[in-house]
Amino acid sequence: MHPESVRYMRQCFRKHAADLPKGTVLDVGAWSPVAKYRHIWEEGGWTYVGLDMELRENVDVKLEDPWLFPFPSDTFDAVISGQMLEHNEFFWLTFVEMARVLKPGGIMVHIAPSRGRQHRAPQDCWRFYRDGMDALAKWSGCEILEATTDWDSAHIAEYEAQNPRKAKRLRRTMRSEDTVWGDTVGVFRKTQATQETTAVTYMRALLDRAEGRVEVSAPEGAP
Repeated sequence: MHPESVRYMRQCFRKHAADLPKGTVLDVGAWSPVAKYRHIWEEGGWTYVGLDMELRENVDVKLEDPWLFPFPSDTFDAVISGQMLEHNEFFWLTFVEMARVLKPGGIMVHIAPSRGRQHRAPQDCWRFYRDGMDALAKWSGCEILEATTDWDSAHIAEYEAQNPRKAKRLRRTMRSEDTVWGDTVGVFRKTQATQETTAVTYMRALLDRAEGRVEVSAPEGAP
């Protein structure tokens, strides 16, 4: 895990969790030879639970299904991940599960790259920007508390020559310059019951259509 990721998680803990009542945090994709996120939260008085696909270092609970968690709804006071979302084939499903097991009013902190080399573990599927974190908040029934992306310095320089105001805005929405992975950080608060979210609403609608419970007329001219 690269140094910026640990530093950003510590920043987010101090800003958004340190003053909250001590609770239980779930780390999704927790395997790491050195348990750096665990130390941040446990030093702050929280109980840490590491979740991953195998029982290896820093993992407390093994997943049997990568997109279904073995926990009741509204279990955890916080849910976190770092450098997990880009490896997750269907991250939007996992994100709904993370929101489901989060208590109402609980917080989530997620860190994922916006660029960087391919690094399969076992696959490398996605990159994320601030708007992606906004979209995941809408999808999962959360409000976004904070979102930053470490934009590429060449990208900012291009805007400085063409649109200085936009370049200035990009600088305000980043944490560090010239980082390898260009981490995007999203901090969320759960505001909506999972069964009422955009995600579940559309999943139900798609299932109804697929199973023929809702009659759907093809537009005129369609085959």
